[in-house]
Parts: sequence; structure tokens; C-alpha cells
Amino acid sequence: GEGLESWRGFYQSIRPTQMGLSLNIDMSSTAFIEPLPVIDFVTQLLNRDVTSRPLSDSDRVKIKKALRGVKVEVTHRGNMRRKYRISGLTSQATRELTFPVDERGTMKSVVEYFYETYGFVIQHTQWPCLQVGNQQRPNYLPMEV
Repeated sequence: GEGLESWRGFYQSIRPTQMGLSLNIDMSSTAFIEPLPVIDFVTQLLNRDVTSRPLSDSDRVKIKKALRGVKVEVTHRGNMRRKYRISGLTSQATRELTFPVDERGTMKSVVEYFYETYGFVIQHTQWPCLQVGNQQRPNYLPMEV
């Protein structure tokens, strides 16, 4: 549950013993994030319909902890599939986020950028964006892409 699935496997190692080498085999299992859209993962993680009311601060912290370090693949660029590693979550909603587009400091909103560049209309503008890349030059990805 909560966007995770368990995979079973084996751990094996060769150990020196008094009677020579011994093969040690143990069963193990670990949790992996299910391969699904980020919005669906967040819905399962919080165990409620997240579109009905805005996210609380505790929801944001839970989402940020669960997604930090996870690799995501963008879906808004057609056949060009790029993968990014999530470094954090923005404190502002997608509709409030702006970034400089040139050296003169011209600012553009994330919503405008995705519409003008990719023709993609962002539906969940009240949600935060995923931060990918480094902290000096952050890259914002809306959760639905």
C-alpha cells in the first residue's frame, strides 16, 4: 500500500569457515515504489483524494520524504523521455512559481512556460512542483508531467 510494493529475492555470499568456504543464501525482500504517475502515487501515499482540498504542511513533508531521491520520467515531451532525480518539493504552488528565462532577468511562470513551450495545460496549479537538479539552478516539474 501507500504507493509501494514488496519484491522478494535472495542474498548470497561465500563465507570462510573452519571447514572451508561455505555458501550463505538468505531470502530477503525490500520495498520499491510502484511505477505509476506521481499524482497517483501521492494519492495512495496520503490515502485520500488529494484534489478535494489543498495539501497541508504535514502532507507536504510526507510527500517530500517519500519522493526525495526517486527517479521520474517526464511524459509531456512525446517520444522524448527524460529521467530526473527528485531533490525536493517547492514551498509555493505551481501557479505562483516563476523563474528567470534570460540574462536580463525576465521572469516567466511555470504555467505559462509549459503552455507556450509544450502546449501542455497544467490542471493542478494548486499543487507544488517537484524540484529536480541542483539547488543553485533548480528545475521545476509539475507533478502531472
